[in-house]
Amino acid sequence: MKILLIHPQNYLQRFSSGIYGRSLRYAPLTMPTLKALIPQELNAEVRIIDEMVENIDFTLSADLVAITCITGTALRAYEIAKKFRDKGSTVVLGGIHPTLQTEESLEHGDAVVCGYAERSWPALLRDFTKGEMKRVYEDLEPFSPSLIQAPDRTGIKRKDYIGWCTVEMSRGCSNSCDFCISHRFHHSYICREVADVIDEIKSMSSKLIFFLDPNLIGNREHAKLFFTELKKLKKWWVGCATLDVVDDPELLELMAKSGCKGLLMGFESFCQDTLHSTGKTKNLGKNYTEVVRTLHDYGISVQACFVFGFDSDTPSIFEETAEMIVQAKFDLPQISIYTPFPGTPLFEQFEREDRIVTRNWSLYNGQNVVFNPAQMSIKELEDGTDYVRRRVYSWSALSQRFFEKPAWVKPLVAMSYLGFRFYQYRIKRLGTQEFAG
Repeated sequence: MKILLIHPQNYLQRFSSGIYGRSLRYAPLTMPTLKALIPQELNAEVRIIDEMVENIDFTLSADLVAITCITGTALRAYEIAKKFRDKGSTVVLGGIHPTLQTEESLEHGDAVVCGYAERSWPALLRDFTKGEMKRVYEDLEPFSPSLIQAPDRTGIKRKDYIGWCTVEMSRGCSNSCDFCISHRFHHSYICREVADVIDEIKSMSSKLIFFLDPNLIGNREHAKLFFTELKKLKKWWVGCATLDVVDDPELLELMAKSGCKGLLMGFESFCQDTLHSTGKTKNLGKNYTEVVRTLHDYGISVQACFVFGFDSDTPSIFEETAEMIVQAKFDLPQISIYTPFPGTPLFEQFEREDRIVTRNWSLYNGQNVVFNPAQMSIKELEDGTDYVRRRVYSWSALSQRFFEKPAWVKPLVAMSYLGFRFYQYRIKRLGTQEFAG
């Protein structure tokens, strides 16, 4: 039995057309995890393809092709599915978009796996071998973190990723932001057993670990136990956390001592009304400059996410926010456009208000305007966002934040800055390409 596991990529990330260099790539875990879940008695021959690092060879033959996708890669996934179905392969779709848009996905695949796959994926494979595969597999039983298995990383091409040692300690997020898909896919915040994650990290030779969790500190007491054990391994790591980490000095010190060198954090906006209306309540009342300074004091660099196009945003928001970003000295600002992903309350609201302007899912990547903004035109939002990118990645902006603490990170920040500068500038050229393939 031959199984092909495919990570499709949006045109911005795809190997043949994208703009992601090795310095911005990390190894995804979905397909290595599915590989680990394949029942041994099937004696399957398995191959993983990640379109971020290689092109798909459509001459390959497979009995079953499994494709995972988010909204931004859904049309590409459907295109791949058609090509393999035309060759006679059975195609299974899974991931966030097929879970939340199941009927649409069933038009393009032979089956859909909804939600977590720990029990449903092995069940599908056993049914497939018996010729009894169903159309939809959804695990409705209570989920235990003990079901999560370490990924089978043997298919990961380490040389293609700066972050090949990717790990998952938790699933879900304790926040409920209106524009985030996480809490629609993950119905609760769950944590893996500390010992299981530590054993997995011990087996990895890299000094630097990349955590893919949406929020590593969703359960603070569990996080403290985990970081206490992690510091014994003397690794370095980067991951995602909410801003309220600075409210817990004990937790923050444990993170620093366990090897935390960088955090991706959703700052989103300086406007308090915007934070409140979108559910980003843990940011309320925070002085962003003080947050950055506190993290720098612990030797932690900050990749800060900002979003433009909220209903409260007016054309004046761009210049004002750009200057505040520069003054706050974020190490790596990440600039995105407000995106109403299908399945979120935001999409449902905009659909009721007839504000969705395209359902070309390939444009739902945080870099395109897919709705009518409330207080500006689509062009004003596009041009304003581009202005912010150019300002915060200008050489004068770099000179202001390069000499900030932590000192160890300066060479890394400089290299990452150049990579992000290249990436952010090319988004303007590629970001509005309206095609799926």
